[in-house]
Amino acid sequence: MELTKDNYLRGSGTGSTWHVDIDPPKRKVKSYFEETLLTSEYMYANKTGKLILMLSGGLDSEYVFRVFHHLKFDFTPVIVRFTGKHYAEDYNAHDTKHAFKLCEKYNIMPTVIEFDFDKFVESGELFEQMHKYRCGGFGIASLFKVVASLDGFVVYGNDPPYLRLNDGVWQLEEEEKIHSILRCFEDLNLQGCPFLLSYTPEMMLSFLLDPRIVDLANNRLPGKTGTNSSKSYVFNNGSGFDMQHYDFSKAEKLQKEGLFYDAPINDAPRIKLHGFEVVARQPWFRNNEEVLKNFSTTTNLYPGCYKENYHDLVKRLSIHQG
Repeated sequence: MELTKDNYLRGSGTGSTWHVDIDPPKRKVKSYFEETLLTSEYMYANKTGKLILMLSGGLDSEYVFRVFHHLKFDFTPVIVRFTGKHYAEDYNAHDTKHAFKLCEKYNIMPTVIEFDFDKFVESGELFEQMHKYRCGGFGIASLFKVVASLDGFVVYGNDPPYLRLNDGVWQLEEEEKIHSILRCFEDLNLQGCPFLLSYTPEMMLSFLLDPRIVDLANNRLPGKTGTNSSKSYVFNNGSGFDMQHYDFSKAEKLQKEGLFYDAPINDAPRIKLHGFEVVARQPWFRNNEEVLKNFSTTTNLYPGCYKENYHDLVKRLSIHQG
C-alpha cells in the first residue's frame, strides 16, 4: 500500500530548499469525516497483517481510534511509555494518561511498550535516526525504533493538514521533520499508513473546506493563530464523536503556575503536545552536546517548512470540484 494515495503529497530538498508538491483531488470531495471513513476502509481492505494504531493520547490518534471503533475494525492500540532514570514518572505520562483512559472507556486492551529514552539518547542512537531521516523533532525520531520492531500494519494518528496565521496570512505548513516519518517507512520498507489523516488529496481538501476551517481562514474567529484548537470541531462534524477541544488558555495558566504536568486527569486541560515537553525541560538533555550543536531551537539542522497561502491552495486543489 502506498504511503500516500497515488503519491499525491511529495516532499523534496532540505532546509531552505524544502518543497512540497500537492496534487488536487480528481473527484468532488465529501465531508472530512466521510473522507476519513472511505480512506480507513480502503486502508483496511489493503493492509497486510494485523492492524496496529500508535495511540499517543493526543486528539489526532483519538480520532483515528474512534473511527476504527466506529467501523468495527479489529485493531490493537499501542501506547509507548518513554521512561528514564532522570525523571520519576514516564516522560510522556501527561499525554498517555488520555490514551489509557480512552482504551478503558471502550474496553479495548492496548499493547504497552516501555522504552528507555535515556539509553536511546546516551547511546547516540536518537541522533543517528534524526540525521538519517532529516528529522528535527526528537519526539518523532524516538518512535522510529519502536515502530520498526512491531509486527503488523502500523497506522499513525498523524496530524491532519495544519494551518498557521503567518504575518496576517493563513497558510498551510508542511514540515520537513513531519515528512521524516514517510522517509523512515520508505527506507525500512515498513508496512503501514503513517499519514492516515492526510492520506488522500480528498482528505486534504475536505479538511480545508470544513466550515470551521473556512471561518478560521477568513478571520471570523479572532484570536486564533493555528488549527490545533479547531481541528476537533472538524473531527466532530458529522461523526457524533463529541470529542474534547484543546483548551490552551487554561493550560497556559497552569503552566505558568508550574502545575500543568501534575494536574489530575480530570482537571488537566487537553492541549496539543508532542509528548516530550518534560524531556525538553531536563538539563541533562538540553545540555547534551549533540542537542546544543545540531538540534536546539537555534541550531536545528532540518528546519524545512513549506508554506502555501490558504486561498491560493484551495483554489488550486478545487479545479475538479465543478
